[in-house]
Amino acid sequence: MSSTTPKSLPREISARLSQLRSQLTRWLLVDGISHWVAVILCVLVVDMGLDRLFKMDFAQRLIMLGVMVAFASVYLVYRVIRPLSNRPGDDALLYEVEAKNLTLKESLLTGAQLARQDDLESLGASRALADATIQHSIAKAAEIDFATTLNQTRYRNNLVLLCVGGLLVAFMAITVNQNGFMKTWFHRNILLLEDQWPQATYLEIVGAQNGELVLPRGVDHRQLVQVTDESQLFDVNVSLEIDGPSGTTVHPMKPTGRQDGREHLYVLHNVATEFRMRASGGDDVTEWVSVRLVEPPSVTQLELQAVFPSYTGLAPESLPGAGPHAVLTGSQLDVGARLNKPVSEAVLRLGERRFEMKPVGDPNIATQYEIRLPANGESLSGGQYEFALTDQSGLASMRTSKFTIKTREDGPPKVRSKLLGISGLVVPRAQVPVSFSAEDEFGLEEIGLDCHWKNSDEDAVRNETQSFGKVILQLKESETTVRSIDDVEVLDLAPLQLTPGASFMLSVVARDNRPPNANVSRSNEFLLRIVTEQELRDDMLRREIEQRKAFEQAYDAQMELAAALRGVAAMKPNGQTPEQFKASREERLITIGREQKAVGTSVDAVAKRFEEFLVEAKNNRLDEDEQALAGGQTIEQRFDVGIIQPIRRMDADLIALASRNLDNCRRLIDQEQQWVSAVYETGEIQAQIMVEMKRILDAMVDSENFQEVVNKLLEIKRSELQIKSEMDKRERLEDDIFDDDK
Repeated sequence: MSSTTPKSLPREISARLSQLRSQLTRWLLVDGISHWVAVILCVLVVDMGLDRLFKMDFAQRLIMLGVMVAFASVYLVYRVIRPLSNRPGDDALLYEVEAKNLTLKESLLTGAQLARQDDLESLGASRALADATIQHSIAKAAEIDFATTLNQTRYRNNLVLLCVGGLLVAFMAITVNQNGFMKTWFHRNILLLEDQWPQATYLEIVGAQNGELVLPRGVDHRQLVQVTDESQLFDVNVSLEIDGPSGTTVHPMKPTGRQDGREHLYVLHNVATEFRMRASGGDDVTEWVSVRLVEPPSVTQLELQAVFPSYTGLAPESLPGAGPHAVLTGSQLDVGARLNKPVSEAVLRLGERRFEMKPVGDPNIATQYEIRLPANGESLSGGQYEFALTDQSGLASMRTSKFTIKTREDGPPKVRSKLLGISGLVVPRAQVPVSFSAEDEFGLEEIGLDCHWKNSDEDAVRNETQSFGKVILQLKESETTVRSIDDVEVLDLAPLQLTPGASFMLSVVARDNRPPNANVSRSNEFLLRIVTEQELRDDMLRREIEQRKAFEQAYDAQMELAAALRGVAAMKPNGQTPEQFKASREERLITIGREQKAVGTSVDAVAKRFEEFLVEAKNNRLDEDEQALAGGQTIEQRFDVGIIQPIRRMDADLIALASRNLDNCRRLIDQEQQWVSAVYETGEIQAQIMVEMKRILDAMVDSENFQEVVNKLLEIKRSELQIKSEMDKRERLEDDIFDDDK
């Protein structure tokens, strides 16, 4: 007979297995979560210890938080989720039940296997026997507790561990807001805030804001670190840790001596790359501060232009470079600066003074600034001007851009003068030629003579000083600017009615065109003594005699030269070699030639002095009296015709020819016949020179004798006039007496 066989576990066994599976799930949850909580608590404790001990920076705390989250997630999967997802089958559970209950002797496994078979007959098994076995297994399953399969002791331990862990988590959650330690740890390591652990020393990196320090590129930076006021321990050693492209280095910092010893310094030289740094000292380590480099504002192009005062007539002039530049007082200075970036402030400083520069264009993007100095109607000041720039981020210029201005005054005119044909003695009616030259950098306005004199009144025994000014040249504003002049002005003394014995002072005065107060310059002052004509004639005669004596010395020197040349012609070897004899004769010829030129220089000086005498006589109008007294015998005829012109002709024709012939003799010294002829010819010329000099000397002596005679005659004439004047005065006195008696 056939019967239907079950295809699954008996309902009783399946229900017991479902109950066991639920207990297993709970057991796994308690086991996994308890261990996970315990491990996480351990990790948090380790994190607390590490942060409290080493004071991790933000990056380290961020990494640590990431590691903790990753570890908690991985461990949760490994310890809780994965065991729960690997659910055991019915056979596995039955096997575990059989293993824990040895009295079953695998009856549960046998019953389960038989219950799953569809066709026992094909296997040669009895259905009745199989059903009996299944029923037996069901009965055995009802007799035992499947829960004993699980480790109840471990479950209870895990449950205790889970409770303790939950209490600890709750405790931590409560103390986060109650306990400073837990709050600091939670803020720092979970919320990643910048709270600090309680410590004795607190450090601050000066200048850092929001974890960043902005520095100009390429400068030396003095980094300061301060121990803050809230610290309890101030006397600590501070180090600066720098992390850059080349690695991490730690540098000890030096106390500056300021802030009661709480300030420390380290100098960063030529900062060219970005890096980060932090300070450590005592029990504090600051957060990392990133150093960002920016280009400081600077002047890339400087333009200076001097605008000169209008009276100079000069066009504006560009001044290259930073100077120093000399600028005329009263000028204006246009300053233009091109910058490397827009700035919020551009100031030009001169000492404590500040001049605000104006942007060209939009102030927000302008890179060109300008200013005209002086400002507010002031005068341009000299000195060193510096640019003070501040960019839009507040960074000031580091490398100072500057230029130097030196103001120079408009110098007074340069005046030079000399008297022409006038010595220190003049007569009251003399004419005084004044040669003058004046120049000014920007223009002359007026040139004149400044004269003053002191008359001597012997009767009253008193001195009276008088003066007058004579304008030589007046240059008006409408006329063309005159910067230099060279001319001669003749001053007539006759209208001044000077008396002999007076001292007359004369100078040339020039005034330039500088407004409002012109510069005035004065030439050297000439002192003239007013004398009588007789005194001047006597003095000129004395000087004439001196020049005649000087000419006599030149005549004697010429005679010696002629004798010396004859001596050279008569020289004999006297035991000398031909070379020695030639050298000796050539040396003497050189000496004679040099002395011959000296004679020419001497007679030329005499001619110049006589020319000056002639001009002086004309300027003092001495020739007028002589012409009236001596007829045709004038000073000009005696000096010019008899002395000056003959000396000039002799010097140009004879003395110069003698010098050239002497040079020719020296060149022909190797050609005996030609040399002899040249020496003879030169001797003839020297003889002519002496004849001409003798004639000129005679003319000088005649002029002196004639001058003495003229002086005597003029003296007699003046005596006669004086006697006549006295007689006229006496006659007038007698007439007055007789008129009174009547």
